[in-house]
Amino acid sequence: MVCIKLNAGNDRNGNPRRVYVLLSDTGSIVRAVDEGYDGIHALNRVPGAEGLRDPVEFATTPTEYRRLLREFGN
Repeated sequence: MVCIKLNAGNDRNGNPRRVYVLLSDTGSIVRAVDEGYDGIHALNRVPGAEGLRDPVEFATTPTEYRRLLREFGN
């Protein structure tokens, strides 16, 4: 399993908009996890992802952030 972090900056209230995207070995999205204020510890809520650390971070748009959470979040 591979993990990347997408950063959409903060919303108008200062809340973080960052999402961890978990990819299968074939490259398809398995799950999206909102980072919130938990940071990397947000991955502890996902079975099998507890050991993932230091994902590569990319910039994204707020629209893509919301779409990923809607389609692949829980």
